[in-house]
Amino acid sequence: MKRNAVPHKLLLPDAPQPLPHIFAHKVIAEELNDFQLKQTTLFPEPAQQYWSFQFQQQADQLEILFTFSWSEHGAPDRGSYSRLLFSLKQNQTGVFSINGRFSSYDDQYYALHSVNLGFVDRFQDNLFLTQTPEHNVDLRAPLF
Repeated sequence: MKRNAVPHKLLLPDAPQPLPHIFAHKVIAEELNDFQLKQTTLFPEPAQQYWSFQFQQQADQLEILFTFSWSEHGAPDRGSYSRLLFSLKQNQTGVFSINGRFSSYDDQYYALHSVNLGFVDRFQDNLFLTQTPEHNVDLRAPLF
């Protein structure tokens, strides 16, 4: 199956200046477009929300919270409440994965979201390819 061959980590695009401390790199693969990868990289500020994440910075630590949404993540339900995914210390990374089934008027389709998160003080375009993440949260469900 093509969906099992989707990479979860890719090179980052050029970083903006001044260098942000928070990197969020999302890779999406959807059955609707034959699993062609879509990727976005954002550099959210602390206390800002990105997609289904909230960030709370406390000195040298970044707390990352997640809220499940049927419209964003698809079925099955993973609990629609905010929860702490993990905390990152300076120069640490984490990975979050979730998949889901979505329904349209004509059909159902599968989508996979992989988000690599970093709290760093230096930029490397291969950050998520070379550094082992300190945290890995996998909310993927067995969907066929």
